[in-house]
Amino acid sequence: MKLLKRIPLWAWPVISLALLVGLFLIPGGHKATFDVSGEFTLHPIIKLPKVGPFDLSVTKPVIYLWFTVVVVCIFAFFINRGLKAKPGRFQTVMEGLYELARDGISGAVMKGSGAVTWFPYIGGAFFFILVCNLVGLIPLPFGVDHQLSFYAATGNINVTITLAVFTFVFTHYAGVHKKGPVGYLKSWVIPAPPVLKQFIFLSDVITQIFRLVSLSVRLFANMLAGHFILAVFFAMLLVFQSYLIGAVLQAGSVAVFLFEIFVAVIQAFIFAILSAVYIGTALEEEH
Repeated sequence: MKLLKRIPLWAWPVISLALLVGLFLIPGGHKATFDVSGEFTLHPIIKLPKVGPFDLSVTKPVIYLWFTVVVVCIFAFFINRGLKAKPGRFQTVMEGLYELARDGISGAVMKGSGAVTWFPYIGGAFFFILVCNLVGLIPLPFGVDHQLSFYAATGNINVTITLAVFTFVFTHYAGVHKKGPVGYLKSWVIPAPPVLKQFIFLSDVITQIFRLVSLSVRLFANMLAGHFILAVFFAMLLVFQSYLIGAVLQAGSVAVFLFEIFVAVIQAFIFAILSAVYIGTALEEEH
């Protein structure tokens, strides 16, 4: 520390520039190639036979979904066993997330008994997607040649479509259950001239279908993008083989990783609140 204090202020920029030049000049090794798309190409991890057109082989998204279910079950078990009248830090965080799902999502969007009835699904979707997104930020040995890599099951369109289908089905089930099939369809029609009324009804039908598309694609695209950027940074590191560029890319990777944690929470929140909006609209509001 005393030695550092003796260095004059004007010398620090010179020392910093010398370090940067040194990092740039020091060779990093032989250049290599890395196929970014290979990290997102699905290959059977556990080969199983086909049943008709369906391949039952276990792929990377399935492994991550299993891992998510295990994490959710373990958390639920220990939270249930460790509840205290005076909560600690972990219980406080969990209670905060629970209140966010109950009051900030279901309670804020849905009214009356609908919020209570449908909170288990809304809250379940929020926590499942949140854990699934965060599990995707844990490096696991399922990359190319079994290397450690980041991958989120929600970065697979088949997973997000399945989640969106649940919301789609529950939305219309809730509307039909409360208003009856005829009453629910009538709620899509507003007083208008005959031709305009039919056009609005058709527009509503198309809107319902695009809700399914938007829910699935929004979650899929946002989760895929961050992991793709991390893979690109790693590929650039192999190509340039420079300590200076490596340090810059490492700093960029850390920034992207921290931002992905934020995205993981936000995307779980958006999916849950949109699901609550759709179900609440089917229950309460007329189009």
